[in-house]
Amino acid sequence: MRVIGKNADWSEFERDPAKAYRRGRALDERLRSALPPAPRGVTRGTLAQFQRADEARMREAARKLNRA
Repeated sequence: MRVIGKNADWSEFERDPAKAYRRGRALDERLRSALPPAPRGVTRGTLAQFQRADEARMREAARKLNRA
């Protein structure tokens, strides 16, 4: 990653574990809102059907993230 216009020591890794934990929790919250709710119950199908469903779910999540 390239940083422009910043003279201080910069790292993409958070050195303070507490801050890193809080930052990770905040990112997880944002991403969780983009995912559709998981279907309940038992689902039966072929591997190809499950792969198509997973791809559709991931496309929907990407659409929501890209809109934001």
